[in-house]
Amino acid sequence: MHVITVTRRCEAPPEAVWQLFADVPGRTRWDDELERGGIDGLFVKGARGTVKLKSQPERRFEILECEPPVRYTDRYFLPMGGKMDWVHTVRAVDGGCDITFDISVSGPTGFLLGPIMKKILGRALPPTVEKLAAVAAKLDS
Repeated sequence: MHVITVTRRCEAPPEAVWQLFADVPGRTRWDDELERGGIDGLFVKGARGTVKLKSQPERRFEILECEPPVRYTDRYFLPMGGKMDWVHTVRAVDGGCDITFDISVSGPTGFLLGPIMKKILGRALPPTVEKLAAVAAKLDS
């Protein structure tokens, strides 16, 4: 079940955004909802890690696909067999890039989680992607 798609323009090249994506512990610089994050090893397909959002339990994730610096998908494992996939795409455009987050849920609880996540992410995700774009632009300047 599709939850939300958010796209924002960034005045930095895709490589600057990718640098921020790959720094999982450093994501607190641009994600105000994130308390901490970690990854076991390199930011590559098959890597696993954890994130802890404010007011949420720690969640495990796995990188399902990774094509630097244009696309990666990570899957978060939710209670009762639920899964949430985050597809991150960075597309080069004149003067920078477009950053897109596309989120969906699946599994036995997907039909319950979808509307809840749509409400939460509808509020939290747009400013997060805007801050990611701003931080990437500062890195590049």
